[in-house]
Amino acid sequence: SKQTAAGPRAYVLDFGVLNDEAMAHYDAGRWARAVENFDVILDEFPENDGVGAVAFNCGLSLLRLGRPLDAARRFRDAIRHGQGSRDARDAVFLLAESLELAGRHKAAANVYKAVVHDTTVERIVGGKLGLLDGLEATARWGLALKASGDIHAAEKALREVERIYENHREIKLVEQSEWVVRSYHERGEIYRELFETIRFRLPVERMQKDLEDKANLFLKAQAAYFRAIRLHSAKWSLAAGYRIGGLYARLIDDIYAAEIPVDLSAEMVEVYREELYKHTGHLAKRAVTILRKNIELAQRMGVGGDWVEKSKVEMARMEALLAKEERAAKRRASGDRPQNAEKPKNAEKPSNAATPAGAEHGAKPK
Repeated sequence: SKQTAAGPRAYVLDFGVLNDEAMAHYDAGRWARAVENFDVILDEFPENDGVGAVAFNCGLSLLRLGRPLDAARRFRDAIRHGQGSRDARDAVFLLAESLELAGRHKAAANVYKAVVHDTTVERIVGGKLGLLDGLEATARWGLALKASGDIHAAEKALREVERIYENHREIKLVEQSEWVVRSYHERGEIYRELFETIRFRLPVERMQKDLEDKANLFLKAQAAYFRAIRLHSAKWSLAAGYRIGGLYARLIDDIYAAEIPVDLSAEMVEVYREELYKHTGHLAKRAVTILRKNIELAQRMGVGGDWVEKSKVEMARMEALLAKEERAAKRRASGDRPQNAEKPKNAEKPSNAATPAGAEHGAKPK
């Protein structure tokens, strides 16, 4: 018998019987009971040739139970027992995914980096990764670095994915890989997030530098997003299209929020605002055009979803702003002084939380 969380439980100390029972519990969704059996096997039969698969399946069960750090420990056991095999390779990927689920993004990034670039790990997982596995590992390396906050290293890793794509784009499976389009999108996200941190603040010299830095990040983000759009992914291309429209919308919001010198007269404040706002109409038109094209792309692809709905909401906001700017332009042309410009409401910032690769636990038991 063995003490378990549910109390003492009797087991037949036979590897085959215990494993069959564990797999029956696993297949029935009784993850906790499966873990109990797997643990007994690993304690009682540590040298059995089948313990690598047992440790792997125990890790999968622990993931189902929402215990990623315990799962990571079992995947390490599976790697140790399965060195040189495909099982060890699968366990390395799931080890990294478990660490991501536990919020250990830097540690996960180190695992992905090692499996791509470390020759010792290469031997452990049975040789150099194939093209598609290498593409996935490199992309996940970059995503884990981004999640850890190391955006400069993340940018480099994501560019490495893009180099693999450029060197093998004639291979259909590479061209269609979600990891490629997601890498372009996530690199755009890096620049967008930096772009959004810059505000137009006085003095004027600083404001000019802010504008230069913001424009540079705007262009880099837009270029990466456009590359994602061209790959026609139902998820990431539409997300990128929304983000490009959002870049223009955010720039308008930041112009409206720009600091105003405190020593200006009321009349000069209006002139100052006119100077700041005179380009917002053009930016709004550009945003509307891009968001409309994103909606049309979704229609051609026959898909909907959050990114399409967000595009519609943001397009409506920009159309309303554009109508307001056109009315203001007519007032200026007629010689009337505009009233204090109303700041547009900020668009609801969409959630960009990507589901970690291991969250769905799609791996099959050994």
